[in-house]
Amino acid sequence: MNVLLLGLITGIAFGYILYRAGVSSCGCIFDALNLLNLKAVKLMLTAVAVGSLIVYPLSALGVVEIGGKTLYVGGVLLGGLIFGIGFAFAGYCPGTALASLGGGRLDALYTVIGGLFGALAYSLVYDKIKPYLNDAWNFGQHSLPAALGVNPVAMGILFAGILLVGLYAIDRWEKQRTQAARTAEGAVPRGTVGTES
Repeated sequence: MNVLLLGLITGIAFGYILYRAGVSSCGCIFDALNLLNLKAVKLMLTAVAVGSLIVYPLSALGVVEIGGKTLYVGGVLLGGLIFGIGFAFAGYCPGTALASLGGGRLDALYTVIGGLFGALAYSLVYDKIKPYLNDAWNFGQHSLPAALGVNPVAMGILFAGILLVGLYAIDRWEKQRTQAARTAEGAVPRGTVGTES
């Protein structure tokens, strides 16, 4: 199957899951950033954990190839800063913006257009900024299994396990917080505020 077609199919499927799970709205993202509702965080942790359990064994069988990513610190830091600011202001990341737009939310259109213009601007200035962002502090290609000297499949399973433990901990914390809030609401009988004895 053509790689672009496969990417399109999996992208549509992932967007559908984001939309149906209710994590594509900017309100859900803002709640996640403010630690009020971590449904989006839990969905992403689950997706990465499941992906690790699928991709690493497939790489061991030679079906897919996992290459190391080039570590250029300046580009990663500046890119992360720009992405984080845009994410916090818009309440959308590229995936959730497209899923929301596909679901008919026109406010996501501004984020999609901004992302396209950002990509265009980056492509226009890339040759000028490459020596400062990509070439400076460039530590070459690295992967976690290679850095730790462990089997990639074992690393994928271990990584997925860590994420699933984190997911369980977040879920427990949310349930305890909800229970504490309900208990606090029930501690003050209704109708007693402002009454005189």
